[in-house]
Amino acid sequence: MNQRRVSGLAAIAAFVLSSLGPVRADEVLSFHFVTNSSSLQSLEVGDREGHLLRLNRRSGVAIFPDGSVGASQYAATNDYINGVGAYVAYCNISLSDGSALWFKVAGSTKMEEAATLFPATQVVVLRGTGRFEGATGEGTFKGQLMPLALGANLYADVEINLKK
Repeated sequence: MNQRRVSGLAAIAAFVLSSLGPVRADEVLSFHFVTNSSSLQSLEVGDREGHLLRLNRRSGVAIFPDGSVGASQYAATNDYINGVGAYVAYCNISLSDGSALWFKVAGSTKMEEAATLFPATQVVVLRGTGRFEGATGEGTFKGQLMPLALGANLYADVEINLKK
C-alpha cells in the first residue's frame, strides 16, 4: 500500500473511533442469593398486635450461573406487621478474584402460608471494586424467607443491569 492511502485510512479510523465517544460496557449480572440469619433484634412497637421493628444480619453465598460462588453479607431493617411490611437491606458480595459489589434492596414483603415473600423489588448498585470498579446500575431482587426467625434461610434471585 502506498503511504498516502495508509495515512488516509488511519485518519478515517481515528475519526470513526473518536466519534463513538467513551465506550460503556453493560453486563447483566444474575445470581442466586442464599443467606442465613446470624443476628436478629426485634422491638415490639405496641400500637397493634404483631407490629415489630427488626434489625437483621445475614451471611451466605451468591451463586452465579457459571458455577462460581461469592461470599455475601446482608444487613436489613424491617417494619413488619405479622410478617408484612417494608424493608431496606444493604448487601455485598465478594468474589475470589478480590472483586466486590455493594448494593441496596428496598421493598415490601407479603406472607404466603409460612413464607415471607419478597416480590421483585428494586436493587440499586452502591459501589464496586475489581471487575465492578465504577459500576452503577439497577435491578431486581425476588425471593422468600422461611420461617421469619433467627436462623432462617433467605433464598433470592438477583438480576442487576451493571453499567461501567
